[in-house]
Amino acid sequence: MPCTRGNSYIIKSGDTLYMIAQNQLGDGNRWREIMKPDGTPFTDADAGSLQVGQEICLPSDSPPVGGGNGGSATGYKLVGYFENWAQYRPEGKGKFFPEQIDPSLLTHINFAFGIFGFVTWSVDQTKTRGGESRYTGDYTIQPVEWNDQTTLYPAIQKLKEKNPNLKTLLSIGGWSFNSGDDKPDSGNPHPFGPYTYKLFSQMASSSAGRQQFISSAIEYAHKYGFDGIDIDWEYPGDRNRGGTDNDFENFLALLNEFRSAINNDAGGQKLLLTIASPAIKKGEAKTPQQFFDWLAQCAEYLDWMNVMSYDYHGVFPDDKVTGVNAPLLQDSTPGGNFSLKDTVEAYLVAQIPKDKILLGMPTYGRTFKVTSPLTDTDNGPGKPYSGAGSPGQGTRTPGFLAYYEILEGLSSGDWKRGWDQATLTPYAYNSKTGEWVSYDDAESFAYKVSYLIEQGLAGAMVWAIDDDQFF
Repeated sequence: MPCTRGNSYIIKSGDTLYMIAQNQLGDGNRWREIMKPDGTPFTDADAGSLQVGQEICLPSDSPPVGGGNGGSATGYKLVGYFENWAQYRPEGKGKFFPEQIDPSLLTHINFAFGIFGFVTWSVDQTKTRGGESRYTGDYTIQPVEWNDQTTLYPAIQKLKEKNPNLKTLLSIGGWSFNSGDDKPDSGNPHPFGPYTYKLFSQMASSSAGRQQFISSAIEYAHKYGFDGIDIDWEYPGDRNRGGTDNDFENFLALLNEFRSAINNDAGGQKLLLTIASPAIKKGEAKTPQQFFDWLAQCAEYLDWMNVMSYDYHGVFPDDKVTGVNAPLLQDSTPGGNFSLKDTVEAYLVAQIPKDKILLGMPTYGRTFKVTSPLTDTDNGPGKPYSGAGSPGQGTRTPGFLAYYEILEGLSSGDWKRGWDQATLTPYAYNSKTGEWVSYDDAESFAYKVSYLIEQGLAGAMVWAIDDDQFF
């Protein structure tokens, strides 16, 4: 029976009427205003016997739950990125395909990645075709992997059969697309970044280039069943990553024209338009305040922004000691301003709407090789290090471990868990090898989710689905 008044809400695992009232109405004590679909109130006995999948009715002054652009029964969005290269991990060590995703956990899946203007070595494996001959000569959308179009895209879309409310977006770009200094290695013998790292800037610099990109992206999304496009340009205006100072204005023009094209699209369902947005200032031409004010201008054309609120610390040039990957309320560096709280406050000071902010959360850790002893009483962040921690057997990247790899180390006894109260995050260490990792788990995620609810944000984004524990 549909609700006779107010907004419908579907009970999820772990829900209580008090929690629902707190999250949806701002006051847990208003739970008695929540009704059954027939309009009768809940008794104390009823409140303790909620069933997953049960429909309840929120008061008419509650915000609408869900919506045309996708949403959970709580009204929050949960966006998860799927990495198409996870298919190459070893069997039993993280090899992952879309059909392993539980779509009931997510409102949106972003497929990472598509690119444009270049044909990768995976798509065309002709060994004699060098990088310079792989440009398409235009800015049309291209797949990254040989089986994206035939296998991975259809598998992602098939998840909608299990969750009809699920929305999928194609994420275009990514870190590697703008990494001009990538070198071949055993894990990636043919990096394309050295050839593609200027393409975003070049495309956005002319009206013709922007229109070609936009038209191709819209056509590509419709052809392969995506509900939207997520632009992951890392980063406009960053001179070290193929950018120019003109990127800031050109990116605004791109988003403005993309929004207009979506509004005028006669191809069916109107597409979503989102971006992966920085957690800290990027580029050299703007002050921090100018940068976030520019992001606020970008937000005008977007459905929401997937804030990359992680990678605050790692084996990076500016980090001289071990630091926390995603600190919540304060930086792990004394006096520093790298934290999720600092990022959210910068967004809000710039008047970026709360309903367009999705807080990014990592399902991986950043690892270090520490040079000072790690003891039972002295093992937290802030230690000098000599380099990146050892690669995992699945992800095979120095300085990086997926959550499932960290759990394997903890369960085997190789790692010992610690907790950093200042940043509300866990870490793990190996006293014998000097390895140290900052990561997130269910406990730290709970603090982050509570924070985003407290701040009134639209939801969360997770990088990445396939780095989580799934087997």
